[in-house]
Amino acid sequence: MSSDLLLVSASIIALGAVSKLLADKYGIPNVVFLLGFGILFGPEGVGLIDPALFDDSLSALVGLAVAIIIFEGAFTLSASEMRETPKSTLRLVTVGAGLTFLALGGLVHFFLSIQWNLSFLIAALLVATGPTVVTPILDQIEVREGVKNLLEAEGVINDVTASVLGTVIFSVAVLRIDPFGGDVRIDVVLDFVERIGTGVLIGILTALVAGYVLRYLSRSPQNSRITVIGTALISFAIADAFAAEAGVVTVAVAGLILGSIDIPFDDEIAGFSGDITSIVLSVVYIILASLLDLHHLLTLGLGGLAIVILTMLVVRPLSVFLSTTGTQFTRNERMFVAAVGPRGIIPASTATLFSLQLANAGVPNATSVVHVVFLVILVTVIVEAGGAPLAAKALDIIPMTVLIIGGSRTGQLLADRLEERGENPVIIERDDGAITELRRAGYSVVGGNGTNAAVLEEAGAERAKMVVAATSDDDQNILACQTARTNFGIQRLIAQVNKPENAEAFEDLGVQAVTPVTATVDTMDDLILRPNFSDWLSAVGDENDIAEVVVESTSAAGRQIRDVELHDDAVIALIRQDGEFVIPKPTLVLQQGDLVTLIGKRKAVERSVSMLE
Repeated sequence: MSSDLLLVSASIIALGAVSKLLADKYGIPNVVFLLGFGILFGPEGVGLIDPALFDDSLSALVGLAVAIIIFEGAFTLSASEMRETPKSTLRLVTVGAGLTFLALGGLVHFFLSIQWNLSFLIAALLVATGPTVVTPILDQIEVREGVKNLLEAEGVINDVTASVLGTVIFSVAVLRIDPFGGDVRIDVVLDFVERIGTGVLIGILTALVAGYVLRYLSRSPQNSRITVIGTALISFAIADAFAAEAGVVTVAVAGLILGSIDIPFDDEIAGFSGDITSIVLSVVYIILASLLDLHHLLTLGLGGLAIVILTMLVVRPLSVFLSTTGTQFTRNERMFVAAVGPRGIIPASTATLFSLQLANAGVPNATSVVHVVFLVILVTVIVEAGGAPLAAKALDIIPMTVLIIGGSRTGQLLADRLEERGENPVIIERDDGAITELRRAGYSVVGGNGTNAAVLEEAGAERAKMVVAATSDDDQNILACQTARTNFGIQRLIAQVNKPENAEAFEDLGVQAVTPVTATVDTMDDLILRPNFSDWLSAVGDENDIAEVVVESTSAAGRQIRDVELHDDAVIALIRQDGEFVIPKPTLVLQQGDLVTLIGKRKAVERSVSMLE
């Protein structure tokens, strides 16, 4: 028996490693492969993995795994990152989660004729999208920082909400009490608040103790890593002893606090926690997938399929669009967030445990809980997680990463402009005080010297399209540009040249030089000689816009400009064809690869760009 368990455990870890390699190779989130391996090697497949070997320890194993996963997700999601999208995050985890809960409860009851208690138990569990699925998706797709933060924050918070709310409704369902009658609604609310409060209180206390230990007693990265993992596990166990599922709240709160305060070796802790989470994630997903009974899933029939389809195509988009109306996200970014709502480990693990206990208590339709939840998980993971890279590409939300060396006022304003256009600016700053202020203001910041290749790599130089050196030190600016080109092959290099006499040296090295003095004189000259154009330029980024696009569209290439139907209020101002600048006459034929400059009203320019690319 012990040798079988050893073989199965080793096989699961090996399969987890293989899934990660496949995910990196094919750009598909590894959760898809983990579920596939669990089904393939489980009882429904070749039978190598038998969940019965874990016996009663499965519940404890899943619980501790959840503790590590939730803690790591909260630790890496700092409070400063959550402040970047406060309105959207708050709406999505309140209005969006509430709408999802009510809608799914009604859908399950209507399509499967399951009693209201269990319908809302299933709905509560399916509120959670979860960082265990969302994070692997975002690891494979480059999206704007705000989109990433919104999805990760939703996952962490909704995991907590779903876990606690599901447990509260579960206790009601076991007792066969109608949640719509008598004083049960008050009891449910009080129970929910009590569990949340217990978890928050214990989370704060353990985070304060761990923070003190890390600051004043830990002297090495190894000690810090052990302390953090120990904090996650013990705080989860203590809180769960006081109130079921309060442990999930505790590790989320403790992780968020520790990830937001200044502690030594935080980068090493994050890296180690991520590695541990990858192993734990592999174990849990493969084991839970091996529990799937495909025959029972098929018995849900068209009703189960309707629930899944309506969840993905109606409920999720509606909750996202209501939550993100009037925010900084573009229409395509909102569509992407709506398309990425796969359910994760919290619904899977808790549904498995609840279903067994409900069956033992003699509750009718008890097995439906795990079957409906697993059906939604399976389809949403395969379709949404697997299709997320295609959705990001189709919606054209993959941003251009621009590294900005120096967090001065110039660097901040440039980052603001890039962020408004949907790009992904990352500021590199070496002053600790400035880093704190920049993060507090919501900027994406990496601490360190921009001339250091390791710092550039941490900031994302391998995927960056451009580096802008904007410090007050010309030597640092030119060295940072040289490092970016030599080590990462970045060709678009722009630098602030503080001393005009150094501009020629920058140009000789292929770095586009911007001299503040010259730029100021040019602006003043434009105001004198071209006042109308200067006034128009002052509104660029707000009402007006200028954009460059490479012609790729087959409907535009090979046609004369007069035959290309651009959006009203946008015109072609300049074309670069075969390396030469060309005035855009109506009879000029556009060719694939032409670099076209568009000017006009902002929305008109954006729509015209999409017609040409």
